Amino acid sequence: MTPLVPREFYEAQYHFDEDVERPNLRRLWRALRALEPLTGASFLDLGSGVGWGALLALTRGGARTATGLDFSRRALALAAHRHTPGASWVQGDGTALPFRDRAFDRVFSFGSIEHFPDLRRGFDEAFRVLRPRGVAVIVVPNFYVRTQQPLEFRATRRGWERVIRAAGFDVVRVGTDAGPAIFKNYRPARILLRVLLRLASLLPPLRYQFVFVLRKP
Repeated sequence: MTPLVPREFYEAQYHFDEDVERPNLRRLWRALRALEPLTGASFLDLGSGVGWGALLALTRGGARTATGLDFSRRALALAAHRHTPGASWVQGDGTALPFRDRAFDRVFSFGSIEHFPDLRRGFDEAFRVLRPRGVAVIVVPNFYVRTQQPLEFRATRRGWERVIRAAGFDVVRVGTDAGPAIFKNYRPARILLRVLLRLASLLPPLRYQFVFVLRKP
């Protein structure tokens, strides 16, 4: 079978159905709340998928505005019509954001920026659209985490920090994410894999994902 190019991949498959039917909002909110206070803020979800981050920013966080940007037209259609019609939805490239400089108070990216075709430009663009003293939360995988997506950058914590600081961000703190729910679905092989990953991530160097809380000077 001919491999799908990135755009075809995100329109044709990936995990949209699971995101729609079984979202792990508790996991997402644990990362997103590091952006607090969100009340009255302009919020960008960079690589928004089907829109749960924008929903939480508006309904739990009290954001004034929420904008979701994603590569996939299919994901954005679900976001706009089923989940969060009150947000703004933009199909675009995370390495060339269609927003003015200093447009947002808060930037959020959960499991997306590592799939950008140019990682450094993705961080540069996030930095550009964030206002001075604004806060970003970027959730990215440890070096051993793999998915079925066509582009994927992975690094140790130190490796991620080098990329982040090169873009100009200050690292405020680094948390961790334990990974998807063990019973995200009921496929035995996937359940076993998630159990093994959860056990591995008990060791600090093997945390599943890093939650970087960043500030623009």
